[in-house]
Amino acid sequence: MESLVDIANRLAGNAQWPILAIGLLLAFGFVVLGLLIGKGRRYNLIAGYNRAPDPVKAEYDIAGLARHVGNGLITLGAQIGLSACFFFWEIMIGFALFFGLALLTSLMILIGSRRYMPAYRRLAAASPPDAKHWFLHRTLPTKWYRAIEKGTRQWEQVCRTCGQVQDFWEAGGVRYKAAGEPIKLSYCEACGRGRMHKIRRKQSSRVAPPLL
Repeated sequence: MESLVDIANRLAGNAQWPILAIGLLLAFGFVVLGLLIGKGRRYNLIAGYNRAPDPVKAEYDIAGLARHVGNGLITLGAQIGLSACFFFWEIMIGFALFFGLALLTSLMILIGSRRYMPAYRRLAAASPPDAKHWFLHRTLPTKWYRAIEKGTRQWEQVCRTCGQVQDFWEAGGVRYKAAGEPIKLSYCEACGRGRMHKIRRKQSSRVAPPLL
């Protein structure tokens, strides 16, 4: 069994310990920042919100944004810390896994923040379906966007648990020039949770068989 001196000597001989120290320091910083924003309500630590004029700040769902960003930063800190530990231990599979999760979490923090911002909230109040397709609505030309909407509205989703039928576009889905009737996991408003749904063409959009 190794003594504390042997363990210290082995760690000192590992050239990767500075990476571990930097990783743990970053992890600690993200966790503390997440706690300050999410639990301590230090809203001015949120980039973008802190420099916005007061009338614009009033349009934010700041409580929801702080909760989203705070939880995301705490998760990101934990993932960075674990990835640094796995790198130090030379377990590259664990390092790659948690480093990839950290990148994904960063992206989710950025993308998920939009629903609490003024532009998204105004769009949600004016047109909830467009808000569910916020990225397409902001990036595509109007003609293309409406063509995708028209194609998607030919489909509906049916919950395989409760049988609720919902317009696929209204549910936040996109299905344009597609074939087949797949089964996918999506949110069911009646069940109040994710359920498996069958995606099918609406009866009014089905093509009648040719007359013989």
